[in-house]
Amino acid sequence: MSRVDQSKFEALADRIYEAAVVPELWPELLETIGALSGAFGGVLFASNPQFSGWTASPRIAPMFAEFVEKGWAARNPRPARGLAFGAGGFVGDHELFSPEEMDADPTYGYLRGQGMGWCAGKIAAPPSGDMLVFSWERRFVDGPFDRATLDALNAIGGHLARAALIAARLGLERARMAAETMRALGLPAAVLSRSHRLLLPNDLFTRFAPSLVQDRRERVVIADPRADALFERALARLRVIGAPACVQSLPIPAREGSRPLILHLAPIRGAAQDVFAAGELLLVVTEVTLGAAPSASLLQGLFDLTPAEARVARAIAAGRPASEIAREHGVSGETIRTQLRSVFAKTGVSRQVDLVRLLAGVTLP
Repeated sequence: MSRVDQSKFEALADRIYEAAVVPELWPELLETIGALSGAFGGVLFASNPQFSGWTASPRIAPMFAEFVEKGWAARNPRPARGLAFGAGGFVGDHELFSPEEMDADPTYGYLRGQGMGWCAGKIAAPPSGDMLVFSWERRFVDGPFDRATLDALNAIGGHLARAALIAARLGLERARMAAETMRALGLPAAVLSRSHRLLLPNDLFTRFAPSLVQDRRERVVIADPRADALFERALARLRVIGAPACVQSLPIPAREGSRPLILHLAPIRGAAQDVFAAGELLLVVTEVTLGAAPSASLLQGLFDLTPAEARVARAIAAGRPASEIAREHGVSGETIRTQLRSVFAKTGVSRQVDLVRLLAGVTLP
């Protein structure tokens, strides 16, 4: 690679530090560096004791998401071998593995099956406890990265590591600010990490842990089994790539000595697959009290009901039969029953009597 080519890498310094404070710029930056180095795409993985995540250039992001989802990232031998190798800069596969090792390794087999198989990687482990892994992936038919390309990447390696560390720390601070904003509004709230563990609860939230919200190794668990089942389904929906970001509401029935509660689960990430959104989700607690019959708009907001579903739920809570509701709105009984089944799913109940108990008289304090 010529000196002119290396100067194009060095000219990216300003864009790299811009991405440090505007994380949405990382995917395009990784793509640009990939184009200069003959790669199909680039990936940045970051972790510290509080969170972990990744971002990638647009072309390779779906492929890497599948790589993670199918468990190949956890089995990938490259990071451990790279740490043991102790290189300060970018290295290629042949510096870490023999051809025989690559041929025999299942992860390399999977990557080659996807048309990939060559990487230029760098691991940065600053004293802060963070770990940053950069990897540009090349198609197998294009052959491995040569030393000139690795040297050109090394020209910006320090910039990349510093910018990624700044962005990770700023992301954690943004997550903390989200929880504290809820505190200023008088709402108990906690930021959940990407592994769906408690990351940053505000002081109002702490009284609900562990009696209601329990932070376990696999994920946060809701003490009420029905609400936890809804919570697990909500998390599964949020894991779907490209799924719309929306608030999920989880009703918690009143217990002895406590009011009914609604847990609102809201995504707080910016750009899709933004590694630096340290907290993926915001969990907000709304306490409810018994009073007048709930308005349709209140039920719509608390449980993410459609306007029609909210009207049906309010009427049911007031004790009106489904046939009367159908006549009033000029629809069939089957339409009302379909809407009622959707209300059941969203409120976590399975019987009409349970819905009445949950909704009758619910108002915000």
